[in-house]
Amino acid sequence: MSEIIEKHLNLLWNNFQFDINVFSQPWLYYWLLIPAVGYFVFFFIKWAVLTTPVWLPIALALTPFKGKGHK
Repeated sequence: MSEIIEKHLNLLWNNFQFDINVFSQPWLYYWLLIPAVGYFVFFFIKWAVLTTPVWLPIALALTPFKGKGHK
């Protein structure tokens, strides 16, 4: 199990390094930041998917504790 976690952490770290490399490219900021905004949106979607094994179990575990609201 720890090998799987280690591989996933390595995947996350490699993707993070790639994203930082992309954000440090000057071409990304030409043309009124349109490529930067596009990659920023892609960045959030990508990281939501990559970190799903971390946040989804937490969200599912906390769901029963959420109140239905005051009636």
